[in-house]
Amino acid sequence: MRTWIAAAVLAAVLAAACGGTLPATRYYQLAPPPGVAARGDLTLVLEPLETDAGYDDERMVYRTTPYRLDYYQYHRWSAAPGVLIGNFLEQALERSGKFRAVVRDHVADAPVILGGRVVAIEEVDTDRKHWNGRLVVELRLADARTGDVVWAQQYEETEPLRAQSPEGLARALSVALGRISDRAAPAIADVAARQQAVHVAERAERAARLAPR
Repeated sequence: MRTWIAAAVLAAVLAAACGGTLPATRYYQLAPPPGVAARGDLTLVLEPLETDAGYDDERMVYRTTPYRLDYYQYHRWSAAPGVLIGNFLEQALERSGKFRAVVRDHVADAPVILGGRVVAIEEVDTDRKHWNGRLVVELRLADARTGDVVWAQQYEETEPLRAQSPEGLARALSVALGRISDRAAPAIADVAARQQAVHVAERAERAARLAPR
C-alpha cells in the first residue's frame, strides 16, 4: 500500500480511537475543455449511461494489479461515473460544432439517440513512479424512430497522472475523455446525418403515397 494512503488510514484509526473525527471526504469531477464552437444542424438525444458493476460507485477506483480493484475511501466522484461521463459528453459534443443541440429528452426532430456504458474508470499504478488514468467507454446510436442500433464503438484511452493524487486522477481522466469525445463526435454526426436523410426520404415517400391523384 502506498505510503500516503497508509498514513491516512493510520491517522483515521488513531483519530477514531482517540474519539476524534474521521478525515473529510473530498469530491471530484471531470472538467471538459472550455470554449463554444459554431452550431451544426442536427439535434442529438443523449440517454443516461450504464456503468459496469465494479465501477458503479462514487468512490474513486485504483488498481495495482490486473486482478484487484481498490477504492479511495475519502476521495469520491461528485456523482456516479455514468452521470459524470454523460455530463461531460453532453458539453463536449455541444462544443464540437457538429450539433445544433444535445438534449436529454426525446424530441421529434432528433434522428438518433446516443447511449452506452462505462466499462472502466480507474487509476492504474504500474509501479511506484508511473500512474495512469484509464477510461473505457462503449457508445452506441439507436434510430430514434425504430430503436434499432445503427452504430456502436468502444473507446479506450489512458493518460499519465502528473501527480499521484485523486485530483491528478480527475485531471488525467478529463484529458482522456476529451480525446474520446473528439474521436467519437465526427462518427456520431455522420451516422446522425445519414439517419436524418433516411427519415426525410421516408416522410417524402409517405407524403407521395397519400397525395391525391
